[in-house]
Amino acid sequence: MLQLSNVLVTELDPISPVSESYRSLRTAVRFKKVVPADQGLGMVLMIASPKSQEGKTTTLANLAVTYAQEGKSVVIIDSNLRQPGLHKLFGMNNTKGLLHFFQKGLAVDEVITPTGIMGLDLIVAGGQPVNPSELVGSSQMLNLMNQLKQRYEVILIDSPSTLDYTDASLLSEYSDGVLLVTRNGKTKREWAKQARTQLEQSGARMLGMVFNQ
Repeated sequence: MLQLSNVLVTELDPISPVSESYRSLRTAVRFKKVVPADQGLGMVLMIASPKSQEGKTTTLANLAVTYAQEGKSVVIIDSNLRQPGLHKLFGMNNTKGLLHFFQKGLAVDEVITPTGIMGLDLIVAGGQPVNPSELVGSSQMLNLMNQLKQRYEVILIDSPSTLDYTDASLLSEYSDGVLLVTRNGKTKREWAKQARTQLEQSGARMLGMVFNQ
């Protein structure tokens, strides 16, 4: 297995109270009865946050692990081409990923990497381009999502901070539901309200808010 970050508590300490909290989050999403736009294909969830450093990526990674532990086939896409970080959590290199699918014409199979956790794959960002919003809003991204929905039961999208960049609003168009992560002591109430409004105006189905720490 790759060297996992200690924040991946759902894999490293699955019986801990924190791990149970992530399983409760998974259950809460189930009770929202999120139905994929295309019947019979995978469910797409986007994890967003108003600003950076609010626990969004950690929440996404642990939620992904709980879906894999449930027996689902899961893939994570690091669509945060501004500040990619998922490769660090799973102990991977950030050398071949989403950016190479866009710019080098690599096939989907070439940019998917197993995490070492059964049932869980990852597409790393692959770099930090000068035009991330144009890439995530492109027909290539739509093509990628359509292919992944045929292969996986759950697709989780990590995004840049909602209030700083347009990327999150663009990415929400591919999603069946969006979770907004906030952080105690950091996220201002008005930031959370603004982020929710911005995402809803983009047509996102808001599933709820995760109050981190």
